[in-house]
Formats: sequence, structure tokens, C-alpha cells
Amino acid sequence: MKTMTIGMIALVLGAGAAQGVTTFSFASDSDNTSFTWQGAGNTIQNANSDGNHLTLVIDDGNGPAPALTYDVSFFAGFSIASTGSIPAGGGRFLHTYGVNASANEAAGSFEFRLANGDTLLSATIVAGSFSALGTQGAWGTAAGLAATDNATAHVEYVWNGPDLPAYGLFHGAHSQGIDDAAFTFTFLQNAAGAPGVGLDGEVPGQWFAEGSYSGTANFVPAPGAMALLGLGGLAMARRRRA
Repeated sequence: MKTMTIGMIALVLGAGAAQGVTTFSFASDSDNTSFTWQGAGNTIQNANSDGNHLTLVIDDGNGPAPALTYDVSFFAGFSIASTGSIPAGGGRFLHTYGVNASANEAAGSFEFRLANGDTLLSATIVAGSFSALGTQGAWGTAAGLAATDNATAHVEYVWNGPDLPAYGLFHGAHSQGIDDAAFTFTFLQNAAGAPGVGLDGEVPGQWFAEGSYSGTANFVPAPGAMALLGLGGLAMARRRRA
């Protein structure tokens, strides 16, 4: 019994050690005929209604495991609200906005879906930040969206793929600790195809942009996964005794 107990504890502790930093990223969408992002007014979303097809890269936080890649569709919905414009010199202005999940994006701020429609990874952003450098009355051609956990802001990931302990990933797990997400917006242009987009006050007209993404999450095993690991420890201990 002592051997069985020690074996089970060792496996559970091993599962705890397996948790750690997991990084996610994509370089751009793989459709050379469409944009990654679109927006108008206070809404930002993915450019295609059926999702942008791209390669999601998953890494174990620069650890020893090789990077994994998934062919996925990207869906996103953000709501932005102006927090002001800051003179940046030389006639430039930095337009800043608060970011939250869009009211019509029930699944979260962004997610990645497999070819069969199943969600692989989803995330929700509360109190993120969007900024675009431009002139006093317009965004320029580049912008950024960023979010990180702190006292007033929150980023939460949910992993719905298989258990991958080497990458700190467990099916159904919600991220904990300090998580973050950052998106780039480049080649930003208005509906007519001209660079940048004009503002009505601080609200932009219709626009489109290419983009990329990088994010960090910290996961712990779900209770069910921990129970299975414990049962596995019992089974291993019994085999040793036999």
C-alpha cells in the first residue's frame, strides 16, 4: 500500500510539474485573396464569415518539446471604446481604445476551430488595449491589440484539444496565472482600398487589415485528468507488486 501511495503521489506531482508556460502563435492567414481582420465603428472581427484558415503553432515555452502545428480557422469578435488620442509629434496621434469581448461573440474574444468545426482553443479578453498610430483624424496602416492579466484586466484560455502534458495542455483546462495575447494589424486600409481609415470623432469607418498573433497561457490539469493520473499510478503500483 505504501508503494502504491507513493507511486500515485509521484504521478500527481509529476502532473503538477507538467503545467507551465504554453505559447501560441500564427504568422498570418493562408488565404492570399483575403484579409485577416475587418472592422467598422466599435467592432473588430475576423475578415471572413467562415473563418480565416491559418497555421496555429504551439510550443512548450521554449522548452525541449518540438513545436506543434494545427491547420485551423480563426474567429474573433472584439468591442472597442475610445480612451483618448495622444499627440505623438510630427503631426502624428496615437488613438487608444479599451477592448472587451464583443457582445455577439458568445464563444469568447477569439478561437481556433479544426476542420470538423470543433473548437481547439478559445480565449476571452477583458479590459485589453487597442492602439493605432495615425493623424488627428485617421488611423494609419498599422495598429496593435494587447491584453495581459493584472488587477483590473483578464485573459483566459480554454484548451479543448487532447491531453498534451509535455506542452502543459489538458482537455477542458482553463488557464491560470499570468496569461497574455497580442495581435498585429498591418496593411490596414479603408473600404475603398486606400491606406488607413478615417475617423468620425474617434470611431473608424469600415476597414480591413492583415495580422499576426502571439499569446502565452498557463494551464493546470482538470480534476478528471488528475483522477485518471491517480488511477494510472495505482495500476502501475499493482503491476510492480505482482
